[in-house]
Amino acid sequence: MKIKPIILALAVPLIFFTGCSEGFLEEKVYSNITPSNFYKTEDDAKTALISVYSSLRSSNGFQRQIILAAEYPGEATWPNNSGEAWRTEMDQFKWTTSSTGFYQIWSQLYVTINRANTVLSYMENIQFETPGLKERIIGEARFLRGLAYLYLIRFFENVPLKTEENMSEIESSNEGTSDAVWALIFADFEYAKNNLNSKNTGADVGRATAGAAQTMLAKAYLSYAGKPWNKSEYWSKAAEEAKSVIDNSAYGYDLEGEYEKVFLLENEHGPEYIFSVEYESFMGQGWDFPTFTGIRSGDQLKLDGWSSLTVETAFFDGMDEADKRRNKTFVLSYQGINNPDRTYTYPGNISLPHYNKYIDMEDVGSGTADYALNHYITRFSDLLLMHSEAENEVNGPGDNALYGINRVRARAGLPALKSSDFTKETLREAIFQERLWELCEEGHVWFDMKRMNLMTTRIKKYNVEEKHYVFPIPQNELDVNPSLVQNSLYK
Repeated sequence: MKIKPIILALAVPLIFFTGCSEGFLEEKVYSNITPSNFYKTEDDAKTALISVYSSLRSSNGFQRQIILAAEYPGEATWPNNSGEAWRTEMDQFKWTTSSTGFYQIWSQLYVTINRANTVLSYMENIQFETPGLKERIIGEARFLRGLAYLYLIRFFENVPLKTEENMSEIESSNEGTSDAVWALIFADFEYAKNNLNSKNTGADVGRATAGAAQTMLAKAYLSYAGKPWNKSEYWSKAAEEAKSVIDNSAYGYDLEGEYEKVFLLENEHGPEYIFSVEYESFMGQGWDFPTFTGIRSGDQLKLDGWSSLTVETAFFDGMDEADKRRNKTFVLSYQGINNPDRTYTYPGNISLPHYNKYIDMEDVGSGTADYALNHYITRFSDLLLMHSEAENEVNGPGDNALYGINRVRARAGLPALKSSDFTKETLREAIFQERLWELCEEGHVWFDMKRMNLMTTRIKKYNVEEKHYVFPIPQNELDVNPSLVQNSLYK
């Protein structure tokens, strides 16, 4: 679903005044839309739901800041000394409670939650005539709410629980809420799994599906099982849910035959797609990430790039040259878009290694923030690797644990791993490394290091402390809400 903006026009008649009167300054209300009088028809519910989807595209959310927060602290990516100080703070593990990105992410995820809560709170006001539509709208709203909470709790751990029942509370506390937030996440994804379509078609492509909900449920279980919650009984739940999605032919998920095809505009809803943030050019709904990662003065894009998210040289050097993902992951060589007779290469006349994933020469919008490529929140290879991780934590490095990672490696042209070569601990690190090669630049690595307790061992370039496994509650929020309590490692 290429989500289009919904414009609600209020018609106000043009009034001509011919003279003054007693009521000249009295305001007349001709039209006033509020939640209490808006939610009447099925179309109203659909319009409101689109506003929840649209919130994902904010630059404070999944359009940029969430991805950067999950990438910069990793070992693959750095900001090339560009733009906001927060980017360098994230890259060098020098962030503080006042670092700007935390407030932006926190507030934007609560925008998504509040919009979803509003939709859910008014469903009983609507007369539904289409069978199953009410349940699907509730399912999509709950999926999006669960998604926002999953990111919030993994980033900040202690967050206020706001639902349709207490959404009007202004000073909600974040003390002792963790278990209740996790319970809501699981319940939201479970409801969505049971009430959404297995697959969408036509104009509905891009909406959440049962497969997307079940995949995110598996990711939620995986996260809850790992650091810092360490609910080890949830490893088996994660493995079970992931395997159920993998085996469900109604979902139709599979790996693309070639890694490059995953990131082509023409194939953005191919078999590997599970759920994305949707973008479209020429409608004010584009994405600026190709510009953000594109090469500054590199003749790589029609409207140039910014080189603001670039590749660590050691990570570039560490990928096997035989790895078939290498050519699409990194910029190796291309012909100039404005000077097609000139060849650009790295190493060569490009000074720094850059990502190539979200660069598609066919994706040309109306400006530097108007690209149509979608951002994968999750895709099938992510699911396969989640299954391997969960199986390894439950049963060690057996055939079940190697199934997913070896499928991913086979597409990359790499040899299969053998169970006899690994312990549970060494296979955990191998899965992390495979996720880094497969999913770099897609907003996973910080969560992976956190869950697997690998941040302090993997990051050697900077001083990493235990507090870096969680982000601080934004100082802006603490200043206005006395009921919030700062995470203990930041006090």
